[in-house]
Amino acid sequence: MDVETAAKAIFRGCAFHLTENFRQFKEEGDPTALMQIRIGVRRMRVALHIFRSIIPKDTRTKFNREYRYFGNLLGDARNMDVFLDSILMPDIKTKDFRNVSKELLRLGEEFRAEEYDIIIHEISGGHFERLSKSFDEWLQGNWLAKLGRSGRKIMTGPIAPFSLNAIEEAGIELLNRGADVENLSANELHDLRKYIKRSRYHLRFFSSLFRKEKIDEGYDFLVQMQDYLGHINDVKEGMIILGQLSAAVRADYFAETLRFNARVYSDASKEVEHNLREFLRLWRKFEDFTVDKKDLRCIT
Repeated sequence: MDVETAAKAIFRGCAFHLTENFRQFKEEGDPTALMQIRIGVRRMRVALHIFRSIIPKDTRTKFNREYRYFGNLLGDARNMDVFLDSILMPDIKTKDFRNVSKELLRLGEEFRAEEYDIIIHEISGGHFERLSKSFDEWLQGNWLAKLGRSGRKIMTGPIAPFSLNAIEEAGIELLNRGADVENLSANELHDLRKYIKRSRYHLRFFSSLFRKEKIDEGYDFLVQMQDYLGHINDVKEGMIILGQLSAAVRADYFAETLRFNARVYSDASKEVEHNLREFLRLWRKFEDFTVDKKDLRCIT
């Protein structure tokens, strides 16, 4: 298999995932489909990065900008969903502060409704459909005609060495980002998580070329590390949201809100401590993980 064939297969898979979830959201208003669109947008951007050497810069920049826009658009709503479904669960963590938690929940749901109105307008208003149509037209076009000599050489070359280089590059970028991992801030850990997700998609895109046990080993590391850092980031974003909502509560609730916040911060600190400890344990093991030529199922 050559690089062009593999690239188009990967992009078709990404586009199909987005199209199906867009259809489901538009027809049924399914919030799960909306979050799958966010995942699909991220996956598409990683694919654009992997195959950047065979995509004209203006084309890559245009699609990356558009998909990033939709990813950012869905981000705030996702953070609010996580916050409302975890920190403000009134029958578990907040039973001692029921009135305050209900007031914060009401304010949070109002904010989420406003965010969803914006998202629904953008997703259903034609912008996303135009982007999908433009991408499909490019995908079905003649890529070779718009590439220089080096790009054409890469495109017609075998996928195996290309995939090895891509996976190695992603791994090096990830390890460099985490070189001083124990001294990174919460924001920097979130950036590191993005590179973990990128490495995860590298393995996923090229998984059929490598031994299953090797892919499973790397995937297990990356998924768990992504989850641990995801929990830490959810806490960080939740604390930001909590502060914003607390500033908007009625004055007669404010003192009790501060006591509630102290309780939430105490619980959150234990959660962060656990997740950071488990992440660092896995990170040290992952530093020795490599994928090389001997892990290929076959060289084509």
